[in-house]
Amino acid sequence: MLKIFGAPHSRAFRVIWLANEIGIPYEHIPVTFSVPNAQCKEPWYLELNPNGLVPTIDDGGFVMWETAAINLYLAETYKNSLYPSTPQSRGRMLQWTFFATTEVEPALITLFRNRVFYPPEQRNETLAVQAEQTLRAKLAILEDQLSKPPFLGGDTWNMADFMVACVLYVLTHLKLDLTDYPKVDVWLAASLNRPAAQVARKLRE
Repeated sequence: MLKIFGAPHSRAFRVIWLANEIGIPYEHIPVTFSVPNAQCKEPWYLELNPNGLVPTIDDGGFVMWETAAINLYLAETYKNSLYPSTPQSRGRMLQWTFFATTEVEPALITLFRNRVFYPPEQRNETLAVQAEQTLRAKLAILEDQLSKPPFLGGDTWNMADFMVACVLYVLTHLKLDLTDYPKVDVWLAASLNRPAAQVARKLRE
């Protein structure tokens, strides 16, 4: 059985969501990542993931880490209707995956840390403003894309949509005004209200 290591309020949330989305039986093993009692820095965990971060999976003895790579691996291994069927559609899935992880997420995390996560005395508003400007430029790209087909994956919601939506989940904690991105707002809400997403979100509470 697939084992998913990681706290549900970490990026492990994304793996748990996907496992529920495509019906993979799994065992969730909570692993803390906050100091001073971070289990992800303990020797037993570092043997699984030398990077000392969460999540990690053990899929029948195959151990893997890095969230996006894990989810792409699971989607291909446990193929279902969400997994693209042509090289072109798989290319789109990879395109949006890399866009989300390299173009969107760094700005999103910087903004979250400096507007929500850090104590007020540690926040840097200059960094927050810069990050918000970058993030809004990326959201504009998504808004434009969603004005063509209804989903990033084309005519149906698929792994391209999942890979971006699971990154943009952080927006739910930012209360960012999305008036300029109505299609993104509707698409993201629908994505995060999918039954499998709701299961994963409840674990975060």
